[in-house]
Amino acid sequence: MEKSTRYKKVYDEIHGYIELDELALRIIDLDVFQRLRRIKQLGVTFYVYPGAVHTRFSHSLGVYHIMKKLSERLSREGYISRDDLPLLEASALLHDVGHLPYSHALETFYTRITNQRFEHEDLSREVVLNDPGVSETLSEFGIDKHEVASIIYGTHREPLYNQLMSSDLDVDRMDYLVRDSLHTGVTYGSIDLDRLLETTTVDRDGNIAVKDKGLIAVENFYIARLHMYRGVYYHKTSLGYELLLTHIWGELIDIYGDLEPFKTIEGLRTLIRRNAFRYFDDYWVNGLFYRIIEERGQAGDNIGDMIWRFLYRKGYKVCLDHVELIYREVPSNAEIEEDMWASMRGSIKNLDAIDKNYLIIFVDTIPIYKEEESVNIITRGGASVKIYEYPGSIIGKLPKYMLIKRIYLHPYIHQIIPCPTEKRAR
Repeated sequence: MEKSTRYKKVYDEIHGYIELDELALRIIDLDVFQRLRRIKQLGVTFYVYPGAVHTRFSHSLGVYHIMKKLSERLSREGYISRDDLPLLEASALLHDVGHLPYSHALETFYTRITNQRFEHEDLSREVVLNDPGVSETLSEFGIDKHEVASIIYGTHREPLYNQLMSSDLDVDRMDYLVRDSLHTGVTYGSIDLDRLLETTTVDRDGNIAVKDKGLIAVENFYIARLHMYRGVYYHKTSLGYELLLTHIWGELIDIYGDLEPFKTIEGLRTLIRRNAFRYFDDYWVNGLFYRIIEERGQAGDNIGDMIWRFLYRKGYKVCLDHVELIYREVPSNAEIEEDMWASMRGSIKNLDAIDKNYLIIFVDTIPIYKEEESVNIITRGGASVKIYEYPGSIIGKLPKYMLIKRIYLHPYIHQIIPCPTEKRAR
């Protein structure tokens, strides 16, 4: 079936004019994709950085644009079949289509109830495979939805395609570091995107790599990511509101019968198959919260108070904030958390009697770079060397992980509970 050649341009604050072909326009017009206009890219980060109200929609267009530029050049150089370009572009557009409201915030809840790592890619894959509109559109353009889903999930038979979408240096990160830096107003997320795109290539083993003349741009990329983790993505205040939102959500779905579909991952999959996932966005969650505040009744004063605190920025206070840079192997988060609870029990009487919504211990270890996944650098002689082993590169001197330990307290008890004293990492 011959498709009409229809093109439109949309102006993006990062990339300038982004050209959208017929395939992109058809995907963008789908309800489930338009939903991304109503999901903030950085969740609750706007409580700290007021400008951080950009959306998953604009980010997805940016990722598509970068994928299109990079994959077309790699195709001209013989690394990618031209027939596969629409597949890669569709995957880039749809990579975030399964994001939950407030982006990553609610993923924590579903990770906890399933007792395994849950990420938005699980639902993006589900949308691609089972949303009626997505399946029909991809089929009309001769694109196998299973291939799109496998690229998003990182299991495609072509490792290069997986790496373009998700790796230490991928089109997703290339967009969000620049976009998030701009909208938060911080400058330490800036990267030399043009240089990265110009020097990115494929090594002899078929893996994404960067020519040696792009070394400084890649080093800056790693350092920018480290600084954005510290200053934005794991900011102590915004993280506190993510934890508060997670607790509220868990309480509500236990109380309200009409939230039954949201209790499990399988319930979310059912919403996708019923074409109802398109309504599940930031606005929907806020509307639910306002309704509960008005009604109170079934939810009770405690949940109403938590919702009020979330909506009007009266949330948890940080009792302990410790950041440590780790140069050795990754520590055990579970052991660290247990040690923190033990320390708290030693200094606070009747700790176990405190409501779980009033005291939260948070521990996470964020990889700065993983040796097995780090970017390859192409030497002048054509060899491919991991960047941390490349002579003269500073990446091998960077910490491998950033460990964050925090204790959050409800404002009611913030002034009366002593916190363990711990030297802060500088």
